[in-house]
Amino acid sequence: GVLQITSWPVRLSQIFCKLVKIAAHFATRPLLLLLSRICPECSHDSPQAHLYPVTLAVAFCLIAILSTVISAVVARWGALLQIPSSFLGMYVIAVGAEIPDTIQSVAVARRGYGSMAVSNSTGSQIINILIGLGLPWLICCTAGLPITVHGHESIRVMALFQAANVSLYTLLLLLATACTWRRGDHSKARLDRRKGIVLMFAYVM
Repeated sequence: GVLQITSWPVRLSQIFCKLVKIAAHFATRPLLLLLSRICPECSHDSPQAHLYPVTLAVAFCLIAILSTVISAVVARWGALLQIPSSFLGMYVIAVGAEIPDTIQSVAVARRGYGSMAVSNSTGSQIINILIGLGLPWLICCTAGLPITVHGHESIRVMALFQAANVSLYTLLLLLATACTWRRGDHSKARLDRRKGIVLMFAYVM
């Protein structure tokens, strides 16, 4: 009798998880069907590998459209709840924007390309700052349109935190291998569990 009572929560959780999977399958099926038509699969050595320019162009357009929608929704949400836009940009939009990069870094890291995973996480931030900010500002300034930046104090504080995070990242990943910066030395930097915990803790803080 005790075994049957204790198994009920497990049984209910399994049923709930199965129902969630079924609901997610039917909810995402139209989207997956649409993506399979407009964004063909072009994995390496696949029959449709020659279609990678089409997939790249369509993916770029979809990311631009969805990013615009997310920005508009978050901006409206912040206006209704009276939440500063700098706070929403730092936490809500930033987390949502980095999910694809995180998935991509994990995917290549599992294949044994650790350097590619680290380069992806670093290069995406460089593009976000230099191109994501520089190109729109260049276009607006060229067209003579004003650029209004609100919340200077909040942005300044966030910039200081970002500088501290970059310094911590450099210290853990790059400076730890300074003794191997010699000609012919092919030693690699290591990002172990302890360093990962430190980076996650720094993000939470």
